[in-house]
Amino acid sequence: MPQHTMKKILYILLVSFLLHHIGYAQKKEQALIDSLSTELKKANEDTSKVNLYAAVMNAHIYYKTAEGLVYQQPALALAQQLNWKPGIARIKDRTGRLNWRLGNYAAALKNHLEALDIYTQTGDAFREGFVLVEIGQDYLDDGHYADAEAWLKKAVTVSSKAGDKRNMAFAYDIMAYLYSVQGNISEETNARYLVLKLLEEIGDKRAISRASRALAVNALNLGNNTDALKYYKQSLQIDKETGDKLAETLNYEMIGDIYDREGKFEESLHFFTEALRLANQLNDKRLLGDVHSRMANVYRTHLNYNEALDHYLEAEAGYKSVGNKQDLVSLYAGMGIVYTHLGKYEAARKSFINAKLMNQGLESKVATIDYYSGIAFLDSATGNWKDAYLHYQQFITVRDSLFNKEALKKMVASQMQYKADKKEAVAKAIQEKKDLETRGEIKRQRNILYSAFAVIALVLLFSLVVFRQRNKIALEKKRSDKLLQDKELLLREIHHRVKNNLEVVSSLLALQSAQIDDAGTREAMQEGQNRVQSIGIVHQKLYQGTNLGAIEMKDYFINLSDSILDSFGAEGRVTVACAMEQLEVDIDTAVPLGLIVNELLTNTLKYAYPDGRKGHVTIKLEKPTPGILQLEVSDDGVGKSDVIRGTGFGGQLISLLTKQLGGTIKEVIDNGTRIFLEFKMEKPAIL
Repeated sequence: MPQHTMKKILYILLVSFLLHHIGYAQKKEQALIDSLSTELKKANEDTSKVNLYAAVMNAHIYYKTAEGLVYQQPALALAQQLNWKPGIARIKDRTGRLNWRLGNYAAALKNHLEALDIYTQTGDAFREGFVLVEIGQDYLDDGHYADAEAWLKKAVTVSSKAGDKRNMAFAYDIMAYLYSVQGNISEETNARYLVLKLLEEIGDKRAISRASRALAVNALNLGNNTDALKYYKQSLQIDKETGDKLAETLNYEMIGDIYDREGKFEESLHFFTEALRLANQLNDKRLLGDVHSRMANVYRTHLNYNEALDHYLEAEAGYKSVGNKQDLVSLYAGMGIVYTHLGKYEAARKSFINAKLMNQGLESKVATIDYYSGIAFLDSATGNWKDAYLHYQQFITVRDSLFNKEALKKMVASQMQYKADKKEAVAKAIQEKKDLETRGEIKRQRNILYSAFAVIALVLLFSLVVFRQRNKIALEKKRSDKLLQDKELLLREIHHRVKNNLEVVSSLLALQSAQIDDAGTREAMQEGQNRVQSIGIVHQKLYQGTNLGAIEMKDYFINLSDSILDSFGAEGRVTVACAMEQLEVDIDTAVPLGLIVNELLTNTLKYAYPDGRKGHVTIKLEKPTPGILQLEVSDDGVGKSDVIRGTGFGGQLISLLTKQLGGTIKEVIDNGTRIFLEFKMEKPAIL
């Protein structure tokens, strides 16, 4: 999963939790403020006026924020005149929050610390815990990560003693975001499960919605897009029912992001458009920056660089208005990549310099990955191969320090611990219910028949033995399930990294070919790029699929043919049909088959349709008998030279791969060309 994506996911959960915790009103914000202002004018009691001032300021935190500060001086003056410490603390707390929202972190911290001092003196543990979280967030958003972590841990301790589970979950939620910015995946995952556990214990409808989003984040951490999508849609439905427009917007974003990573551009754009519509209604600058940033990434993925740049510039304005340093780092890196694609190298280098300068003091490893990846791409595009290599090596070093085997193990351990705790809680509740029923039965039977005690004792003893045996079996099963899941995660990570490295090789070939003037050499480089891509698609299908040992060939051939047609610019001229049922083969067979089909399609596009003719190519793969695979590639072109016995590299490659698979090949030229191949399978294909 891209690093900037993980940062956005955790920011979404963080903001959603925050807004609910302070009672943020999303419906008819101006009507609420007007209503409170009317009540303020009518109020006779001074303490009521102070509370109404605080309520009005609170309503302004996410709506016309600067206007909320207008109430600070009269509210504070009244509270000080009354010498009412809780009122003074409340006004300073809201003043701090308004300054935080405006990005004035020094002013926010000063007011929050003064409020904390009063809450501590008056022994208000609930408000003390809450303002401790706000102080932690002041430090976090100002880039002081160590201070932020210390204050947030203190908030957990204070809120735990006060029994405030909601504020504990709030503190852990912000810590999860902090760890994600630092690239500490294992601590981030652990904090996320603590949030989930506390939310489930709270159990109201909005808590259930946030719990669904937390489950979605954990599913994404483990590469499970299907479950993540399910949980986000569950949360979206609840948010629509409760009228929570902000959380609804955030869910639209994440669903659009998942569809984008699955290559479903239209679905992705639909959900992001909905998110942008709601963000404009809320007039939330940081949220608008986030939506525009994500939409820019979508357009960048689909090579629409001008549209991507427009959205990046909108996002930059939103982030700057609220002093969002963390997201600006990744934003500038993304802008640099877009400028590079557009050939605006000076603008690109300026964006990367901005990213580097913004990251100084933050020292975020995730942001460092974005910077090195982007600057390596710019160096390659400008022919600075030495620096490109050095920056790419730095990118690999930092990335591997974050996403490694040990981090994956800790993530799995956190997930298993959460599931074990949940099962234990359910088992404990069931056992407690059984114990109550048993005690009631014993009391009822005591006056009837004394001998029943012996029978009940035997039953309890037998139940205890069975329960212990069941727990022992369950423990062994849990250990085996953990080992299996750990192995599967590692295999997926291996295939993912192989696919990413092959993409880098393909990109380097593309960049190098762009610098070559000789048409023949450039064509050979392009063919090499297509061969690398055919292997990369195999590894992509492996880590995306449910079976890590086999490839579904129809879907693979469709993706492969689309890629080859795109590389030749023949999408509207030549069509490719896969006339076959779903069929899975092992990776050792899939890779050679993919290379063979790549060579045959390449040869067809080069020679079968001269002078821009249109045509149709059909690919068939079937298993007529156990242990036998038959492949046919046919076209309706003008006929071509005897490729299967040719002296070119492509013909030699087809011959070698056919021998490797223990197969035979035959070519028929009649109203086009048909190539027949038959292989004996050591590992049978799976229908």
